[in-house]
Amino acid sequence: MKNILENGSYELKSMIKLFDLMDNSSNESDLQTPYTIGNRTIEVINTCEQLQEAMNTILLSPFIGFDSEQKPTFKKGQADNGICLIQLATQSKCYLIQNKQIKNLKPLIDFLEDEKIIKIGTGLKGDNEALFRQFNLRAKSMIDLEDIFKKLSSKNQIGAKKAASIILNEKLQKSKNMSRSNWENEELTSGQIKYATEDATVVYDVMSEILKQYPFVMKMMPMFFQERYLEE
Repeated sequence: MKNILENGSYELKSMIKLFDLMDNSSNESDLQTPYTIGNRTIEVINTCEQLQEAMNTILLSPFIGFDSEQKPTFKKGQADNGICLIQLATQSKCYLIQNKQIKNLKPLIDFLEDEKIIKIGTGLKGDNEALFRQFNLRAKSMIDLEDIFKKLSSKNQIGAKKAASIILNEKLQKSKNMSRSNWENEELTSGQIKYATEDATVVYDVMSEILKQYPFVMKMMPMFFQERYLEE
């Protein structure tokens, strides 16, 4: 009985703490340390061989941080340029896949369509629509962090930057100039690599910390996530 009460008390305290953090999500502090990818290694993928090797390795992770980038358009009515970079993050690595430079994308498409592989992102509606237009695929087992926060009755929309502040107590530095840079560059700049990598790793780190600090959130996750995660 004592253990049940203690567990219940811990869960209640963690719920109150999380709800309080979300309700005050607009109060970002300049005192927070900048977010970094930690000790991860970065692999830029632009050949068929590199892609196949990356996909073979990434299958070992219980879930993947996901994001994508497009070369921006600056004229009204101009058609979008399509996804040219897909970022995938695990606990130890981040892959930057320059898909327009790779002839055979079947390993990547199989990965995105594999319902056994869980992909975590934020603001995924645009990514999913772009993937369908460009590759005629519907990515499976995608979880949007924004939807999770909405289920928690957040009064504020919480994207990657706010999520990093709330959950990690770290400041994700987002550069508008970098987001509007040419992502179709044959060689990505160091600034682009930093920006793109952090976009994928931060959602992985946020989800990992949520599951660690606020285990009650697991009950709000899609059933496929609960089943897959508990297998690990």
